[in-house]
Amino acid sequence: MLVGGQWPPDSPNAAGRLVEGCIRHGLLPLLFAEAELPPALEQARDAAAGWRRIQEMRAARFHEATEAVCALFADEPVLLLKGADFAHRVYPDPVLRPMQDVDFLVPADRMEPTCDRLARAGLRREFFTLGQRDPANHERPFTMGKVLVEVHQAFIQPPRHRIDYEAVWSRRVPLAVGAQPCFRLDDVDAVAYQALSMATDEFRGRLLRYVDLWLLLRQREGLATAAASRAQEWQSARSLYGTLSLACQVFPEFRTEDVREAMARAVPVSTARFLDRLVLPPPSALGRRGLGSPVVRYWRKGALMDGVRRRLAFALFHARALARGWRAKRAR
Repeated sequence: MLVGGQWPPDSPNAAGRLVEGCIRHGLLPLLFAEAELPPALEQARDAAAGWRRIQEMRAARFHEATEAVCALFADEPVLLLKGADFAHRVYPDPVLRPMQDVDFLVPADRMEPTCDRLARAGLRREFFTLGQRDPANHERPFTMGKVLVEVHQAFIQPPRHRIDYEAVWSRRVPLAVGAQPCFRLDDVDAVAYQALSMATDEFRGRLLRYVDLWLLLRQREGLATAAASRAQEWQSARSLYGTLSLACQVFPEFRTEDVREAMARAVPVSTARFLDRLVLPPPSALGRRGLGSPVVRYWRKGALMDGVRRRLAFALFHARALARGWRAKRAR
């Protein structure tokens, strides 16, 4: 999947390409955690020991940043999201789950006070897109030294889906990050959000995200089916189906009875065929940054939303957000 070819790698060059793919997709720590590997692959992996050290140092930096965020908001609830959560929830050691940023969710009415507190603590507000200047944007990025910290007031732009955040907050689960108490999503919410997040990125993320999903689903039986019901509540059923469909095409281990039932429950057969044939990228392209032209990407983004009304509402919201962001930029 990473580089093509057969398993196990049949030459030192093939083993080297596989290790390079693991570095690119955040899988190198897992490769070093594997005790038994084919000789050629073990030799290529050990030759990447320098990368291992770099990733260990990076993991320590992100762990410290996550602890600092939890400590800063010890007096009010924050929910760790994605890698900041998974590194401590489903991996035996946080170093096994490389992170690119620290994401956390706050109640929408606490967004401004949260950003003010981050600024007072020395974090720097960043603007990577025009939309991020819009006060209503679902996320705001900050930098803590060399670590990107993103505070969310919602998972994604509200018109795209119908998520009951009061219910999400009511189901939150305590999570310890080192010595700091924090919170994480409930298991069902975490699976539904992981699928939504991967689809929102048009499946351009690292293959490590499929490992996250696999480990989440292994927590208990029936979790995928429960997530399908949650996705229908959130009107993100197409996102859930698309993520699970691609996972099953690439990794046969995903195709459990629970996942098959979840896919059947998420969308009708006709919608599943439409998504598989005309919307989802080919499995061989997963994990690549460029998955088609901008037109193809916008087509995929819209087709993965549940219903025409959602697509129209998102288009209008996006246009308004860009206008508000432009006005905010000019005001600054």
